[in-house]
Amino acid sequence: MHSRLQHSLLGALAGLFFWSLQEGPWDALALDPRGFFALAVLGTVFFGAALAMLGEIGARKALGAAIVIAVPVAFLGWWDAAAFGPERPIASQMRFGLLAIFVLATVPIPFAMVSLTRGRGHWADYPELFTHSWNIVVRYGAAWLFLGLVWLVLFLSSRLLESVDIDILRVFFRRAEIALPLSGAILGLGLAVVTELEEMISPALILRLLRLLLPAVVIVVAVFLIGLVLRRVQGAAGDFPETETLLAMAVAAVTLISIGVEREDHEAVEAPVLRLSARGLALILPVMIAVALWIEWQRIVGSGWTPARVAEFVLTALLAGYGTGYALSTLSGRNWMERVRRVNIAMALVLLTAALLWLTPLIAPYKIATRSQIALYEEGRIEAARLPVYAMETEWGLAGQAGIARLQALADRDPALAAVLSRGKAPVESDARLTSLREDIVVPPTAEAPPEALLKTLLQDAGPRAASLCSPHADGRPSCALVRADFLPDLPGDEAMIIRQEDYSGVIDLYAERNGNWQRASRGQPVVETGAARGELDPVIAAIAKGALEIVPSGILGLRAGGQMILPLSR
Repeated sequence: MHSRLQHSLLGALAGLFFWSLQEGPWDALALDPRGFFALAVLGTVFFGAALAMLGEIGARKALGAAIVIAVPVAFLGWWDAAAFGPERPIASQMRFGLLAIFVLATVPIPFAMVSLTRGRGHWADYPELFTHSWNIVVRYGAAWLFLGLVWLVLFLSSRLLESVDIDILRVFFRRAEIALPLSGAILGLGLAVVTELEEMISPALILRLLRLLLPAVVIVVAVFLIGLVLRRVQGAAGDFPETETLLAMAVAAVTLISIGVEREDHEAVEAPVLRLSARGLALILPVMIAVALWIEWQRIVGSGWTPARVAEFVLTALLAGYGTGYALSTLSGRNWMERVRRVNIAMALVLLTAALLWLTPLIAPYKIATRSQIALYEEGRIEAARLPVYAMETEWGLAGQAGIARLQALADRDPALAAVLSRGKAPVESDARLTSLREDIVVPPTAEAPPEALLKTLLQDAGPRAASLCSPHADGRPSCALVRADFLPDLPGDEAMIIRQEDYSGVIDLYAERNGNWQRASRGQPVVETGAARGELDPVIAAIAKGALEIVPSGILGLRAGGQMILPLSR
């Protein structure tokens, strides 16, 4: 019971932390985007690592180890964030950096657990490392499944009560300050229960089932390589450009080989067909990686580096280390499984080193890609039309923007390059989507139409939900409204308050224009006034459409419409 309470409390604190990131109390620290990103990484890594270790090594050791892991990772994330501008959230710009952060946050956890339970001299105890690693995977998977089931029950309960006009659960759980801590507590409780029942809920069954894939995978890979040999090499490269698929299969092969050799020899695969498949896959793996490397190099020679190709090259190099180590271990004869286990420990350290270097200037993928593309253009190896101008300007961080400035300097003597650059930044969405969004958003009758730059920012921030952003309700009523006023007097100009009523909750965002760019400056909250029934935003949107609104003081300026007062949150 004590363990369950600790897990639930720590999970609830994690939920409160994530709620605080959304609602903005950290704004009092005046953090810049890099600092805010580092804070988010610090909390995420700390709570994730602490919950993973708590049930095995106790609260004191788990919290201490989590801090030791989280602080350096947050610092490296802050360092790498310097490569990106403030136009978009840092996390949305550093796809590969987030993967490096994930590696640095997760790989040390089993080593920390072994060191704290067995002593520092046993940090490389492979059976313990293997057990802790897979236990963490299974426990988190089961806990997340439990969380999903709990919320499914709560959702069905809410719908059932709503059928008799009781909406207390919907109103209660749509508040983020309640839902997120509750979710964290449920997740922590699930982790505690799974840890208590480790003899019943263990990775053993899953690992035994995954072993059965060894023959199928080795046959598929062998058939692919035979087919590659039977065709012309150039033809194979042209017909199989997706090295991502090949690398994903190589990662699967590494995983299956590791599962096959297990913790110790007496637990490894025993069936002759499975053991032969594991050894065969270990021998084939270097060939598969060599093919991926060759195909990728042909791309680089032909069209230069991109950030994705730098990431694929690093991954290929890591897989080459695994493949070479596995093949040499297999060819060594007896005790080959023990040697494979040693390779896994060594490559885990290499993986950590690669992730660390990725977050430092020693591996700067955006600079590498920008320099490569400009060099190819200056050497006449690619035409101006083939330059990834849009990606450089919007996705390659500050290095890409510096590359655009360099290309603009070169455009004076190349009309083709000038034409490419004159097209400017590609729209976030099609003109049709912008037009639709402009029509769907309600504004006061006498107000001007929303600025196009603001609409593009809204679509960009919406991400995958952009296609349905501000779509009217099923009965035709509008779901969004926009009001411009000087809500935050300490900022220059008027701000734009965006009010959205979604299926189960309302969203209020405040956008401010800074240096020609619209950015989300704060969130808003409704304050239900006397006589108003509920805090839903549909009455507010309807009142705005009729022009029945006031801009009134509330310490800071607020919006009164539809029987409610909407206030920007303190920044």
